[in-house]
Amino acid sequence: MRRTLRSEVKLGRYPASIGAMLRDRRDRFRGMLVLTEKAAGGNRTLLWEQFYRQVAQVGESLLRLGLRKGDVAAIYSRNRREMLVFELAAMSVGAVACPIFAGYPSGPLDYVLAHSAARLLAVSDDEHLRVVLSTRAARGLERIFIMDRFRPLEPVKDVPCARAFSALFGGVSLPKFERAWRRVRPLDAALLMYTSGTSGRPKGVLLSHRNILSHQRALELLWKLKPGGRVLSYLPWHHSFGGIFELFGALYSGAHITLDDSYGKDIRGLIENFKRVKPTIYFSVPRIHQALIEESRRCREAQRDIFHPDLCFVFTAAAPLPKHVADAYEEKCVPVVEGWGLTETSPCVTVTRFGPKRRPGAVGPPIPGVAIRIAKDGEILVSGPNVMLGYYKDPERTARTFTEDGWLRTGDYGDIRGRDLVLKCRMDGMFKLSNGEMVIAQNVENALVESPLVQYAVAVGSGRDYVGVLVFPNPEAVAAAARKRGLRVSAGLFAQAERVRELIKEELEKASRKIAEKYARPKAAILVGGAPDLANGQLTPTMKLVRSKILEDYSLEVDAMFASRGNGQDVARKVIRL
Repeated sequence: MRRTLRSEVKLGRYPASIGAMLRDRRDRFRGMLVLTEKAAGGNRTLLWEQFYRQVAQVGESLLRLGLRKGDVAAIYSRNRREMLVFELAAMSVGAVACPIFAGYPSGPLDYVLAHSAARLLAVSDDEHLRVVLSTRAARGLERIFIMDRFRPLEPVKDVPCARAFSALFGGVSLPKFERAWRRVRPLDAALLMYTSGTSGRPKGVLLSHRNILSHQRALELLWKLKPGGRVLSYLPWHHSFGGIFELFGALYSGAHITLDDSYGKDIRGLIENFKRVKPTIYFSVPRIHQALIEESRRCREAQRDIFHPDLCFVFTAAAPLPKHVADAYEEKCVPVVEGWGLTETSPCVTVTRFGPKRRPGAVGPPIPGVAIRIAKDGEILVSGPNVMLGYYKDPERTARTFTEDGWLRTGDYGDIRGRDLVLKCRMDGMFKLSNGEMVIAQNVENALVESPLVQYAVAVGSGRDYVGVLVFPNPEAVAAAARKRGLRVSAGLFAQAERVRELIKEELEKASRKIAEKYARPKAAILVGGAPDLANGQLTPTMKLVRSKILEDYSLEVDAMFASRGNGQDVARKVIRL
């Protein structure tokens, strides 16, 4: 079997630093729109000329405040103009930008601020400022800037008083700013991203200017995007999918970014924004793609707004896209492109091609400049200019993550088939049944979420006689399917409705038959009424399931699936035998 796969496309030349890229794009796209966001009384827009000037103004202010090469400047905010300007200004003058998840409460925020040793912090509003002031790490900050107008809060001892972000837009000396970015080198650190992680504390991934820009050059070679494209953006910039792939891809190609105020939560609002913006490319996670398809089937007007003539393709990552969702796009002649990678690879390693029919598990060939290798134990290794500098302040973890000859260990299993990488599972996503058979949990879960009625699934069975699965149904889809059969059921109470449980059982059995290994087909399932979310700790900020937390929270349900059938406990009576 083939063990190594390299891109056949050479990267060629690309800008040496973020500052160099911005200056080049300012010169090329001077009169074109770069950003639009909603504001009181209408939209707020920025042309490239204005945008570059604002980045330069803030960059010079940061230099005046004493920010030096390698210092960390953090941002605690939702996506907005000021966040983008501050982040790019910091990177341009040689500092390290550190975007922090806007939904973090004081605990994880305190950890990130302390671990990053951020000197400066920009926050969006009073609410975020209050959270900052409740942390011990706030005492280590030298300056805090707040983007919205605010009322001065009660001073906190040893914590700097917040200043208006507008103070950073002072006079500008372009030569001073440009001298600063010209001193920045490709391997200098640019971005510190804390991975949400499905267990333990977040890891600080340190990325260079070369990491970010080599990735954008690779996409330029693959997609040949023309300036003036339209991107409707809600993906959070603290995460690599939104903050590197989508954001820098748009900046690099000269696309116009419109910030989506639906934040991926209000599907009707998202479709209204689709109608207004008419994106030429749409980047999103499978959950939102699925919601768009479901809404397009319910409403003809929504279908017209989503599948408008200018939509060139949609991109998906972060989790497998259910086949029925991909098929729905392709029925409307909208290609689906999928990528695979990690924050540690800035982020994409592979991208599927236009044209060939999608194969289950296949995530395409390596992007230009990148190589993959399959280790003897099946782990996927990566080499290329997109691979991180290392984990911030953690040389031991960094050393463990690289092989002796410098390849990154991804923690994913896979193999090479033809010119494509095929994913199998995470290395920690397997378990062994009592008979010794090895089950890949993700394969089971992926098969089940192919059903529109299943929103999430968690397969269990380590040391057990068979596979069981916790099922989080899609309430709207279940209610719609029930109505088609003449069943009247509340979306919140379907788990107690016997006939609806039978409907879901049929779906699970149908989906299970697609699992090739019979021993991996679930023999028991239990419906879980409450959806995983950030508040209950069952989802990461990037919408990935925290398996350990779910298994802890539903330990009684897990035990019930493997209990004897005669067990009379209430929870045992909820088990669906398959």
